[in-house]
Amino acid sequence: MINVIGLGPGNTDYITKLGEKLIQNSDVVIGGKRNLESIVDFEGEKIEISSNLKEIVEYINNNKHKQISVIASGDPLIYGIGRYLSKNIDKEDLNIVSGISSLQYIFSKVHIDMNDLYITSSHGKTPDFDYVLSHKKVCMVTDKIIGPKEICKQILDRNLEKTIVVGENLSYDNERITIGSPEDILNLEDFDMCVVVILDKN
Repeated sequence: MINVIGLGPGNTDYITKLGEKLIQNSDVVIGGKRNLESIVDFEGEKIEISSNLKEIVEYINNNKHKQISVIASGDPLIYGIGRYLSKNIDKEDLNIVSGISSLQYIFSKVHIDMNDLYITSSHGKTPDFDYVLSHKKVCMVTDKIIGPKEICKQILDRNLEKTIVVGENLSYDNERITIGSPEDILNLEDFDMCVVVILDKN
């Protein structure tokens, strides 16, 4: 069986008990460098993912006799590797174990419900900001190109009144959550890669 396991937002305390059990019972764990480093007690084989997704899928398909776990930050089905693997590995061989996403985490920290939330990402693409900003409640996974300041500029260009929540290094010791207007966010220093929540100003 191939397990695809969400590790949670970062801190290993957020891994589910099921996910932890499956990882420890695996012959092979596959994941990004940072994720592999977080699995400290695992004594089996570790394989690092970079841009070699096709090779990883080929390895998995040729080693289905092994217990393999693919680990990912957050939840693997929220802009994670789960979608890619579910399209390239037989579903009867695949067991996806959800993790706590960075989206869920940040909403819990600011005590706002996730009802009617629009979820999107700027990873490797330019969002349709007219569409994105038409929603009352948005959470966007950002990258180094389109991050908090670029989002705020798009809001101000449309003369919209929004409140912005920026979450950096969520669940780690250097976590920082910043709440303010687009103008406030633009006046701050640069942000690390982060999650951005956009709310209608009430």
